[in-house]
Amino acid sequence: MNEPAYYCLLGTTTCRTMAEWGVYWQSLGTAFTLIAGIIGLYKVYRELQRLTDQKANELESKNTAMKLKRTEFFLNQHRRLFDNSELYSVLCLIDDDSNKLTEPGMADKKRKFLTFLEEIALLVKSDQIDPEVAYYMFGYYSICVLSGQNFAHGIDTSRKYWGLLYEFTKSSKVYLDENPDGPPKNMSL
Repeated sequence: MNEPAYYCLLGTTTCRTMAEWGVYWQSLGTAFTLIAGIIGLYKVYRELQRLTDQKANELESKNTAMKLKRTEFFLNQHRRLFDNSELYSVLCLIDDDSNKLTEPGMADKKRKFLTFLEEIALLVKSDQIDPEVAYYMFGYYSICVLSGQNFAHGIDTSRKYWGLLYEFTKSSKVYLDENPDGPPKNMSL
């Protein structure tokens, strides 16, 4: 039999057979593949983390935009009380249940005011606006409306027609009783 040929590493005295060198190259290839795989997995992990962060940022931006839109809507509703002449004319009279509420022509204005408050009650019931903010901003008005004798003159303010408003008013009374010094410091829209 022939003696196997030895191949030496250039510039060294390390000599091996072709089969031995094949094992070394195979081991080196396996190590390189393993390192490349680990780097690849790390890059995939980082990319997934980046996508997760991006999704979280998009969700936060969307929530902020929705909150801003809700705030704008809510403030527009509050402004509506003062900008609409019919609503404002009733608003000015409900604090002391003025006798002017019994005058002819007030019935339609009072119904419009009741409808406005019922809309707020519906928004609260459907979780479109924060209940505590609505109770603070509109609860007093609903209490005045449903407890005023002059306000009820000429219109039917019974629960069967204004049930949502009655629920809203009841919850408003509880909220206002629990917060006699005004809204809590952490109130926000």
